[in-house]
Amino acid sequence: MGRQVGDLPIEALREYKPKLTNKPTDFKQFWENQKNGLISILPNVDLVWRNYPVPTVEVADIIFESWDSTPLTGLLIKPKSVDKCPVIINFHGYTGSHGMPIDFLKWTSLGVAVYSFDVRGQGGSPDFAKYISGGRFPGWMLNGIQEPTNYYYTNVYKDLLMLQRWIRSADAPVTMTKLGLIGSSQGGGLALSLAGLVGNIDLVIADYPFNAHFERALEVANLGPYMEIVNYFKLSDPQYKTYDHVMRTLGYVDSVHFCDEITCPTLMTIGLEDAVTPPSTVFAAYNHLSSTEKRIEVYPQFTHESNPFHEENKLSFIMKHLVNAI
Repeated sequence: MGRQVGDLPIEALREYKPKLTNKPTDFKQFWENQKNGLISILPNVDLVWRNYPVPTVEVADIIFESWDSTPLTGLLIKPKSVDKCPVIINFHGYTGSHGMPIDFLKWTSLGVAVYSFDVRGQGGSPDFAKYISGGRFPGWMLNGIQEPTNYYYTNVYKDLLMLQRWIRSADAPVTMTKLGLIGSSQGGGLALSLAGLVGNIDLVIADYPFNAHFERALEVANLGPYMEIVNYFKLSDPQYKTYDHVMRTLGYVDSVHFCDEITCPTLMTIGLEDAVTPPSTVFAAYNHLSSTEKRIEVYPQFTHESNPFHEENKLSFIMKHLVNAI
């Protein structure tokens, strides 16, 4: 069917479920320790309502002070005069931001409230963490790469745990009836990882997720953030002496390693010409999901790009599993 650029044929992709040989043996204990370290930390949250021109919604700007005092900039967009409804947390792509309210009106039109926050260090938010290891390439993939407990994405995941806890709490401005996680690329990987970390999620939509199946990604990706790690080995460790240590760190944040804990309805997509998040890495995540209701939409001539055809699928999926499921 269609084209495959530098990856497996579609028939092989549909069956691709690699053994998780890079999943650390103490993976679950590692994350239990991270969660336990957050229990006593209460976030400081500053929320200011905007005067927004669309009369059917209300919009708030949020500054969320996370576990290490890093301020994360975000938005809440909700149907007007609605204080109890389904909630979506949206996660943005690598180098992106929390976006604009207009980006989410399609979802508020369904009666859903949406939170969207910057990932630390990206968008308009800083990163207060201090890293003793890194690399000379632009980006965040190498920050703390030899420190699993202080790796960049370990810190990001801890932010997400704090955010979802606050959104579920009585302190949040919306009482949620259902909770969905949505994202593309980096955001898709974050949606999968958080769903696996917390368990009680009602819906996941992960478009061409990043941070998935690093062993394969570092072999076949030709563009994007994985190349930061590829180039680190080429230019800083050409004989791969630190490979095992680097892969151990990445093993704690690989979204594929969280997928067996995901049981909620899950929708994914991939373009077969995607050289940033190669199709085999996405199918690895999909095929490790424990969800009984899951679907992956394949677009042969799409690359790593937004897909208006799939946006229609996402609306229907949200309506079925987050709105009408109440």
